[in-house]
Amino acid sequence: MNILFVGAHHDDLEVSAGGSVKRWVEEGHRVYSAILTDSTWTGPDGTPFRDAEKVEEYCQNAAAVLGYTQISRGYAHVFELSYTDDKVVDLLNIIGRNKIDTLVTIFPGDAHRDHRTASEIALAATRAVPQVLLTRVSWNSSPDLFRPRFFVDITNQFEAKQKAIRCYVDEYARTGALWEKFIRSTAELYGLEAGCELAEGFEVLKYRY
Repeated sequence: MNILFVGAHHDDLEVSAGGSVKRWVEEGHRVYSAILTDSTWTGPDGTPFRDAEKVEEYCQNAAAVLGYTQISRGYAHVFELSYTDDKVVDLLNIIGRNKIDTLVTIFPGDAHRDHRTASEIALAATRAVPQVLLTRVSWNSSPDLFRPRFFVDITNQFEAKQKAIRCYVDEYARTGALWEKFIRSTAELYGLEAGCELAEGFEVLKYRY
């Protein structure tokens, strides 16, 4: 398979699907990641968070751990991502150039606005993609319920997922404890549902066999 992950922020892949990506790469599939913002943002008090060059460096380190190819787009800062047709066309070109047959993006009901916008842009480009899976990044509640029905056993890849998210030194220092709790608890829950030790779960938008 040629798999494309589309997310809003550079750590979205690692948090939501890092174990699956590692397994897919180990199985011989090619995985690409298109991230739509530069991952920088400013707090309510004007404090700047994250440096774009550092985040890109962290992402390349995480990509080396998991084995995917990073494609940074940097359309906007965090909280400023918007849907436009030129972004959809850009993704369509990435899909065509890399012969993508499986696209993974964030489920449209995710609590973070950038995640929802990235999903909208990605899904608009999936007409010719036969397999589309949806994943969850934010653990915050939203009006929409995430209902995974497709599970990937990541029991042997979980440590690589942990190593990859720890590559994001700045954000891990701020919210790493929550990341660790989220990925461990969901992996155990989805593993219980799937009949294995640890798993990642996806909603299936379409899947052609």
